[in-house]
Amino acid sequence: MSEVKTLARLTLITKSIPGVGTFGELLSNGEVICKTVEREWLSNRKNKSCVPPGVYRVKPNHSPRFGEGFVLENPDLGVTVKGPSQRTHCLIHAANFPEEVEGCIAPGTEFHPARWGVLNSRIAFGRLMERFAGQEWELEIIRH
Repeated sequence: MSEVKTLARLTLITKSIPGVGTFGELLSNGEVICKTVEREWLSNRKNKSCVPPGVYRVKPNHSPRFGEGFVLENPDLGVTVKGPSQRTHCLIHAANFPEEVEGCIAPGTEFHPARWGVLNSRIAFGRLMERFAGQEWELEIIRH
């Protein structure tokens, strides 16, 4: 008899600021584990908009551009790994500012004090990689 494994579930609570970007906090059981940065909400336009709200399966992924990381998937929301769908390759990878992501999510240890973005993205991303090395998990994105 096989066991049903329960996936870890994290919550990303964000706020999109028109003309600037989307900024959030990634939580595990109510504890903030990192800050995040994305592009602003632009009606779910591919490579231009932040990831739409909803619940995603997050899978380990190898990107030719970013190396090892994570990819989000929820076919019901039009987000798949490779398509066909409205959005593909919605990744979690290291970056510090909204203009450095194209429809992806970048973690940071804290918000940048002098400009819209996050600090220490590689460190925060490394912590996520350690926490979920080779594992799938769930992510619920909530937009305010």
